[in-house]
Amino acid sequence: MDIEEIGDKADAWSQAIKKIIAAITAAVVALIAAISGVTMLWSDDPEPAPTVRTDIVPGYGPQCSQLYNTIDHTWTESQWSVWEQLRKDMSC
Repeated sequence: MDIEEIGDKADAWSQAIKKIIAAITAAVVALIAAISGVTMLWSDDPEPAPTVRTDIVPGYGPQCSQLYNTIDHTWTESQWSVWEQLRKDMSC
């Protein structure tokens, strides 16, 4: 057996190993896809967590809470009068 025959056999083995690795990789990917597909079918969608609104002033509706959250203590007298009129109009 000379060096060229050994080189040819090594190339054949190398190609065979590459094909085996590619086949195993494809099988693993297919298995993972199948498992994830099955788990998606069987999984129950959890109910969304309740949201806690932090922008609502206790005892008031969303519009009144939004109005109260706009207060700026550096307003001028005319700005306060507009705010007071809005508060009265909204029955807050």
